[in-house]
Amino acid sequence: MNKKYKVGIIGAGAIVESGHIPVLKVLPGVSIEWIYDRDNSRSGLLSKMFQIPVLANKNVEAAIEDIDICLLTIPYGARREYIEMCAKRNKALYIEKPFAVSVKEHNECCSMFDASKLAVGFQRRYYQVVELLRNITASQPFGQLHSIVFNQGYFSIKGNKEFLSNASLSGGGIIIESAIHTLDQLLLITGSEAVTVKEVSSFQKNGIDYDSVFDTILLSKTNMIHVKAAVSTLRNLRNGVQLVFEHASVECNMSPGGKIDLFDNSGKRLDLNVALSGTPGSDSKHTNSITAAFYLFWSDFLVAISTQTPNRTSAVNSLLTSSWIEQIYTKINQAG
Repeated sequence: MNKKYKVGIIGAGAIVESGHIPVLKVLPGVSIEWIYDRDNSRSGLLSKMFQIPVLANKNVEAAIEDIDICLLTIPYGARREYIEMCAKRNKALYIEKPFAVSVKEHNECCSMFDASKLAVGFQRRYYQVVELLRNITASQPFGQLHSIVFNQGYFSIKGNKEFLSNASLSGGGIIIESAIHTLDQLLLITGSEAVTVKEVSSFQKNGIDYDSVFDTILLSKTNMIHVKAAVSTLRNLRNGVQLVFEHASVECNMSPGGKIDLFDNSGKRLDLNVALSGTPGSDSKHTNSITAAFYLFWSDFLVAISTQTPNRTSAVNSLLTSSWIEQIYTKINQAG
C-alpha cells in the first residue's frame, strides 16, 4: 500500500482525542488534513494538542473534495448531510457507531458507497477476548453454545452530553449508545446469521431507554442460542457475559484482554489453559489494548480501500447489529 491517504475529521469529541487521532498520527500511509467541530473550542484544543489545521464550517463541503477518507464522529442525528457529501464525491467514510437504527436505513446508506469504502466503528471486534470466545464457540471444546447472559448496568445520576437526552440526535439511550458494542461482539462470537428479539421490558422516556431487559434468539449455522440481556443506567448489575455450553460455562467482562473464568456444570472452577490445550488457535488479528484495537481497525479499513475488498470493518458486515437494534427499539417504542 504505497498511496498516502488524506483524512479529514468531522467531530472533535473524546473518542477522536483518545482513540482516532493518536492512531492516525502514527499509522503509515495516512495524513490528517483538517478537523472540524461546531464547538470551536474543542476543535481548537485538538488542533493545538496534535498540530492539525482547524476547518471553518463554510469550508467543509469544499474540503471534502481534497481528502480520501472522512472520519465522521458527530451525533447520529446530525450526520446525514456529511454522509451525502462524501457519497456524492466517492470518498471513503468511517462512521462511528451508532450507524443506523433500522435495516432499511443501514442498507440505504450502504447503497451510497462502494462496500469497501464504508466502515462502522465497531473497534471492539478486535479485542482479544472476542477472538478467544469466538474460537471456543466455533471449535466446541465444551460442546455447543446454548445460551448467553449479558449484563451492563451502572447507576448514575450525574449529567452527560446534551445530545444523549435527545433521541433524534442520539438514536436512543444506553443500548444504542453503549451496549451496542457488546451486541455486535456477541454476533461475531456466535457466528450468527439471524436475530429475533422475543420480549423487551424497558423504562424509557421520550425515546431514551434507561433500563431494559430483553430476550433474543440468535441463529447460527449449527444451533439456536438464547440471549438474556439487562442494560441499565439505573441499577448496578453484575457486569459481563456468561456463555453456557453443553459441558461447561465461561464468564468474563468484555474488556480487550478480559479474564475468562471456566466452570463445569457443577460450578467447579476449571483451568482454561488446560481445557483448551488441544484446541486450534486463530490467525485473526486481535489485541488486549484499546488503542491497538483502533490501530488494527484503521489498518484493515485501509486494506479494504486499497484492495477494494470488504472486510471486518465494512458496514455491509454489520447489518445484523442494526437488525438487533431495530427490533429492540421497535418493541420499546410499542410498549411505551
